[in-house]
Amino acid sequence: MNRVTKISAWLAICLFIAAAPAFFPSAAAAQTLDISIESETGGSPPGELLLTDPSGDRTGPMTKDIHLSNPMSGFYNLRVIGRRTGTYILFLKAYTASGSTSDVRFPHMTTKAGEVHHYDVNFSAEGPKLDVRRTRITTE
Repeated sequence: MNRVTKISAWLAICLFIAAAPAFFPSAAAAQTLDISIESETGGSPPGELLLTDPSGDRTGPMTKDIHLSNPMSGFYNLRVIGRRTGTYILFLKAYTASGSTSDVRFPHMTTKAGEVHHYDVNFSAEGPKLDVRRTRITTE
């Protein structure tokens, strides 16, 4: 087998893998909801994430990311628990199996140790749709 034939064979395999979800719908990625926090100045984020889903189950506290596969529609309560003074960026992104996305970003959010930032997250699996708002700041 010469070099061109080998490259062509690998290209055909890669194209088949990339097209697999179109031929085999069950091979498509599951619906997901991703939430992440980053420090605006670099390094570790100044807070942790704690998420309560519509059924009351909790995920966290997590220091950087929360990833939910096949999340249920409804109201989620998200808390950013300040561990030190700093500025963070909060990202929320929902994906469907078909590739549609919805995302929300909160930049320049300042927190300090002991502060809790409360966010209401209304997630709908249809679409998907995300409606997020910060509701209040409390202390631990």
